Amino acid sequence: MRSYQIEDREDIVVEDLAGRTPFAAAKCLSRRTRALTRPFHQTALFALMAGIPLLSPMAAFAQTAAPPEAPSDPAAEVTGENDAITVTGTRISGFTAPTPLTTVGQAELESKAVSTVSELLDDVPQLRINQNIGKSSEPIGASNADLRGLGTQRTLVLIDGRRVGFTDPAGTIDTNIVPVALISSVEIVTGGASAAYGSDAVAGVVNFVLNKNLQGLRLDASYGQTIYDDHRRPSISGAYGTSFADGKVQLTVAGDYLRNSGQTSQAERPWGNRQTALLTNPAYTPTNGQPRLIISDNARFSQMTAGGVLTRANGLALAQRLGFPTGTGVQFGPNGQPIPFVYGTNIGGTFMTGGDGAQVTDEGNILPEIERFTAFGGIRIELSENLKFFSDFIYAKVDSLSDLTPNPDNGNLTIRNDNAFLPLALRSAMAAAGLTSITMGRIHFEDELSRFESTTVSRRFTFGLEGRFGGSWTWDVSGQISRNDYDQLSFNNRINNRFTLGLDTVVNPATGQPVCRALLNNPNPSAAQDPYGDLRGCVPINPFGAGSISQAALGYYRGTSYLRSRQEQDVFAVNLSGSPFSTWAGEVKVALGAEYRREQTSLRSDPDSAARRWRSVNAQPFDGEFDVKEGYAEVVVPLARGSRFAENLDINGAIRYTDYELSGGVTTWKVGANYSPFADLRLRATLSRDIRAPNNFELFSRGNQVINAIVDPRTNISRQTVQITSGNIALQPEKADTFTGGVIFTPSFLPGLRASVDYYRIKINDAVSVIAAQSIVNFCEEGRTEFCAGVVRDPATQIISQVNVIPFNADSLKTSGVDVELQYRFALGGGELNLRGLANYVAELSTTSNGVTNDYVGLAGVAPPPQGVPEWRVNLDATYSTDTWRFGIGYRYIDGGKFDTRFNITTLDIADNNISGRSYVDLSASYKLNTAIELYGRVENLFNVYPPIAPNGITQPTIASSQFFDRRGTFIAVGGRLRL
Repeated sequence: MRSYQIEDREDIVVEDLAGRTPFAAAKCLSRRTRALTRPFHQTALFALMAGIPLLSPMAAFAQTAAPPEAPSDPAAEVTGENDAITVTGTRISGFTAPTPLTTVGQAELESKAVSTVSELLDDVPQLRINQNIGKSSEPIGASNADLRGLGTQRTLVLIDGRRVGFTDPAGTIDTNIVPVALISSVEIVTGGASAAYGSDAVAGVVNFVLNKNLQGLRLDASYGQTIYDDHRRPSISGAYGTSFADGKVQLTVAGDYLRNSGQTSQAERPWGNRQTALLTNPAYTPTNGQPRLIISDNARFSQMTAGGVLTRANGLALAQRLGFPTGTGVQFGPNGQPIPFVYGTNIGGTFMTGGDGAQVTDEGNILPEIERFTAFGGIRIELSENLKFFSDFIYAKVDSLSDLTPNPDNGNLTIRNDNAFLPLALRSAMAAAGLTSITMGRIHFEDELSRFESTTVSRRFTFGLEGRFGGSWTWDVSGQISRNDYDQLSFNNRINNRFTLGLDTVVNPATGQPVCRALLNNPNPSAAQDPYGDLRGCVPINPFGAGSISQAALGYYRGTSYLRSRQEQDVFAVNLSGSPFSTWAGEVKVALGAEYRREQTSLRSDPDSAARRWRSVNAQPFDGEFDVKEGYAEVVVPLARGSRFAENLDINGAIRYTDYELSGGVTTWKVGANYSPFADLRLRATLSRDIRAPNNFELFSRGNQVINAIVDPRTNISRQTVQITSGNIALQPEKADTFTGGVIFTPSFLPGLRASVDYYRIKINDAVSVIAAQSIVNFCEEGRTEFCAGVVRDPATQIISQVNVIPFNADSLKTSGVDVELQYRFALGGGELNLRGLANYVAELSTTSNGVTNDYVGLAGVAPPPQGVPEWRVNLDATYSTDTWRFGIGYRYIDGGKFDTRFNITTLDIADNNISGRSYVDLSASYKLNTAIELYGRVENLFNVYPPIAPNGITQPTIASSQFFDRRGTFIAVGGRLRL
């Protein structure tokens, strides 16, 4: 058994759980592993709470102040851009920016009864929460915000207006680290904001505003589960705030805990128990009118069983010599004896319809297991009337667990005719056929499920001074230190070289016992010949028959690989804003500032991963670091106010110069205008140049491995193929040109009504892009020779053995569309009715590379980056509130589209390329027992609407692969709140 010492962790050893089924054993191991993490949560909380008072002495060294904060009343609901004093998207206080902004306020947070940020933001049509439920090459369970479908790296995530450090080596941010207990509102800028905030704000900004002026105690406890009696989610959160010293010192602490049991068996859902997979059609030719791909139920492996099966060419020939029925193959039954293997239809390289092959589709994941703990501590000290010191600390620990199929070998095992375990009948049949070797496939259930556990630990310390002078001028100086650790353990991984050596077994003539051929030939290898001990420790492996692999063999080739990375971010900033003079229409306001930022990523992995010896992941160590120096200026100039032609007219402009250590300087800018011809109507428009620099992973990564199905265009046969994605130090910053224009209508004759319509267009030039492995193969076969260097074929068989992928600056990435928001609030029957609607229409989401354009609007199935987005998403909510009751109903519509928008253009790729949309209804209610206690409940997906069937092309297909549609089913949550 292979194990490694992982710094502050105990030795991780994979137990042998005799007597359990493979799946039950893996689930048991999951529970044991996760139980080890729980005591640390309490320790961290007490340490944090004890440490908060120690921050107070630091105030003696402070001398500064900052812009006023957003309203701190926890009961106040922020419903529009005008409600906040400092609004995301501009550095100027008291100014309504012309950039479109969507706000989720306190009342909406409570009515949705959310326990995670991803639950909250699912209802924002412009935003997609990407969650990895099973890819071993990406952070398991991480929930990443993605505005406009342009990729998570192009959405800037802020907490209280300050950027959040990356939480994993890939350069993304897991929103699970945000302390839900203190969120007072979420502001989402749906347009470029690089001139205000710097790199990464190409698609927009998601800013989590925390309530740091809390007075009293807030507790919230809830429990939720699906109607299938699974996916259980208990959660508890608490926050306490108090002020003393005549209100000059404000202390705030908070913490929350959540455990999501996940659901790692899609067969528990009626839509997921039909073993659906994407098959290649063996009858397809470009001219016969048949589709190239088939979505089929009852899909079985064509070359894998629990006991092993010969590949079709060998099996059909040897079955005849063994006396099996015509058309059958050869598989291995109890005790390894050859028995007939019945083939199904639509026989491809991986799957077929029906037949005797094994299947693992039932155990495909719906949602990963997640356990989360966050803690917050903050202090604000008023040193004088115009000077405040502030400091806060956020700690978060997120554990996620997911699993994949046991190690498969899809027809790629070679067995020689002198193999010690070869059944005698088969040996004779091989001799009669003149075969010296055969090939077979097998899914190794003895290996148990491949399990992936990831742990994210985030620490963020912010401190600074903020002050005011001269009446209207404010300034602040701040520092921010982030240290985020990411670990991933891959249990039941396989060292390929050891498996190959153990499989090639012969009979030792001296003992009559099985022995590894390599060890027999070299019984005393030198250290140079055997640097990893593979030969000296070699254990024979019997592949014939289910359960035939011994515990000794499992201990020899199976083990746990790991990667561990640290992401560091240091930010130091100074800002100044105020009004230097006034025009005939009002004060001219300016904001100036400078920022220094350092980003560093360091990744380490176990020695076998570094040598690429494992079957999967094989994270490669790397170190990357760069710093950024920036300066910006922003101005608002009012041109008219209360005149005959304009109730209000102002111009907004911003410019930022950014000096990247690795790629040099770049300038971003923004110009915008607000124009109100009369009080009820406001027109707004912005034009901006935005940028994003490649992150450390995109620049310095030395290779990230994943195994996915690749369809060879030469044969239309699908095989599981190694894909390796590496960094590219030659990448340059991408530049985006963004235009937004819209209208806001707030009629005075109908108080409480607010409507807005905004058009947006974003074009990213030199976009950092990754071409999907399948596309690289296709482009090469289409004659685009620049892609052929990435396709590695076996010289003898011409089978694709590996595809190499590197990021590059593509020609362009474009999107455009329309956002609509409508809100109407009015008194009704002793209470208040609040109606709100959000809609997003996407006209274009396309990439252009080497003159070829692909549009991903309406791509509702699985897709390479950028993933597709629905053409329409609509959210409608109605909430009726009285002093004691609150009732809510929500409607969500997600448009359908195509399984793949690139299909059926020049050839018939799939018979039915259409996917229908889905509508969901949610209900919520709450009741206040008194001023301190409130009970609430929520039902999501009331009618248990099934997701569309869109399987992806992996060994264990996710049957409903789109991120947009609900896979969980009807979910019911109940809870209570305490306010003291």
